[in-house]
Amino acid sequence: MRKVRAVVYGVGRMGSIATRLMLENGVDIVGAIARSPEKVGRDLGDVAGLGFQTNVVVEDDAQRVLAGRAADIAVVTVSSYMTDMFDHLRVCAESGVNAVTLSEEALYPWNTSPAETARLDKLAKANGVTITGTGHQDVYWLNLVSLMMGTAHRISSVVGRASWNVDDYGPEVARDQRVGDTPEEFNRFLKDADRPPTFGRNTLDALVADTGLRVAAIENSTRPEIAGTDMQCHTLGLTVPAGRVIGFTDIDTIRTVEGLTFTFEMTGSVYKHGQGDINDWEIHGEPNLRVVNPIVPTQMTTCTQLVNRIPDVINAAPGFVTVDRLPQLKYRAFPLGSYLND
Repeated sequence: MRKVRAVVYGVGRMGSIATRLMLENGVDIVGAIARSPEKVGRDLGDVAGLGFQTNVVVEDDAQRVLAGRAADIAVVTVSSYMTDMFDHLRVCAESGVNAVTLSEEALYPWNTSPAETARLDKLAKANGVTITGTGHQDVYWLNLVSLMMGTAHRISSVVGRASWNVDDYGPEVARDQRVGDTPEEFNRFLKDADRPPTFGRNTLDALVADTGLRVAAIENSTRPEIAGTDMQCHTLGLTVPAGRVIGFTDIDTIRTVEGLTFTFEMTGSVYKHGQGDINDWEIHGEPNLRVVNPIVPTQMTTCTQLVNRIPDVINAAPGFVTVDRLPQLKYRAFPLGSYLND
């Protein structure tokens, strides 16, 4: 059995967790890439808070690292949206390195960023590598729901509700969620901003594609979540006064030609003490069905799915391959290299 050779591309909170999980799953980390001057030049173990040295130095030249380490895969934890991710995934493909990313839009970007996705698909095929987006939504918002739908005779609607804690994902995400805005500032943001697709939109696109249904209409609305009392946003080091924004909720709906309606309400906000992530899906039809995860460790499951998908991505056909075209995700009891086809 050979070891998987991986490059850690992004050493923030999620990349640091993924680093530990990969090492504990028998992965040989052969390179690490970061943009922050505070991280570049340091040992990956120090940056990721592992408590031991890895003898892998964090570097800032992605092309050099990817081209020179004979890596099987890059584990990319840089950003959420395809416009920001394109160059990172492009350099992976051009270097002949598979890429798995937790970019939320990359779960199913064919409808929201078709030009970028098609270019990456062509480039990946030309270089014989695979690009895949995964993360928490892989199982909890897509495959779990799809399996539940398979237990129904008829379905009229699918309704999901999920939440996640802004403090788990770092300052960039907290700023994206408009933490600290006044309601007036938030309303101006909604009115004027050229917003990227919501995380829920890509999930619903994937569910609709998985069932073979056809989209008739797409709707979206957004509401701010307002602090009832002063609240602490730890990732920004900020006390948010009562009456200010602590995040927001997106509500996405896709109506299909065949009559089924899919709705997903997703909230990302600063949490009160004792509040936890939820995942709740209802399937209305014959019979009515519901699957509820009252407290979900979203941060951790994002990273576990990212790492557990590594063999599937390496084994997959070249191109931009979404998770609905990969095998069912499985628990990895053995080193990841033992799951490789070659």
